[in-house]
Amino acid sequence: MSFKSFDISTLYSVKGKNVLITGGGTGVGKGMAIGFAMNGAKVIITGRRLQVIESTATEINAACKEQNSGGEVIPVQGDIATKAGVEAIYNICSQFIDRLDVLINNAGFSSNWKVPSKMDDVEQLQQKLWSIDDVDYANMTAVHVAGPYFMGVKFIPMFQKSDNPVIINITSLAAEFMNREVCEFSYAQSKAAEQQLTKLMSAALMPFKIRVNAISPGLFPSQLTTTGQGSLYPPMQRAADEIIPARRPGTWEEIAGPVMMMATRAGAYLNGVALSVDGGWLLTDSALHV
Repeated sequence: MSFKSFDISTLYSVKGKNVLITGGGTGVGKGMAIGFAMNGAKVIITGRRLQVIESTATEINAACKEQNSGGEVIPVQGDIATKAGVEAIYNICSQFIDRLDVLINNAGFSSNWKVPSKMDDVEQLQQKLWSIDDVDYANMTAVHVAGPYFMGVKFIPMFQKSDNPVIINITSLAAEFMNREVCEFSYAQSKAAEQQLTKLMSAALMPFKIRVNAISPGLFPSQLTTTGQGSLYPPMQRAADEIIPARRPGTWEEIAGPVMMMATRAGAYLNGVALSVDGGWLLTDSALHV
């Protein structure tokens, strides 16, 4: 037995991997793109807003060049909310890669959780729950469930050319419990469905050595959790200050690390699991008893 296989530079190496991150232009998606590219991976990031993903790619590529990391980021505009959109993304990606090692289904959105309500006032609660548009409700499932499903299925031919292919679905702690102050049913149920999708696809693709796992993030800075000025929305700030044992939001490095681990030899025995990266939030009474 060679102990060289335990060397961290190979055990956790992503150098030379081809990685695709949906919603990779902002928030934790951008953090993951930085992590992979700065460690030598070729990263394709997708998003609906071309200017956003191009700006992110330019920023990361400059850092990669400065650090001589060998990695790069390629922006691909696209929308995973439809089967046709997924097919278009595949066709563009095939111009840059013919093998895919890591697919990270990260694209997501939330609609009306920022609408305030008093949870002890039934009229206000009913008004908040009714306020979501039916199109937004349907899109929640399209983006968080159908999108990851079609992305995973469409890229199977590219996965088969990889020696350690993995799909990583970025779900949410909202799949595990309900924050009554936020009270966003459509988002939470779609994320719970995405976690179940992870298990279903893991079982289906297991014979072909394609692993499927999920990361369930807690509170991280993103467009969903912060204001235009970069500060956390009040419910999120209260969670950081009073509820989460770490007493702070997570950092991009703290989400990129577990994701990269799942994508390397270090995580090659993980399959069909959902890993909570939440600073201990799930251990608190607010999570266990709501």
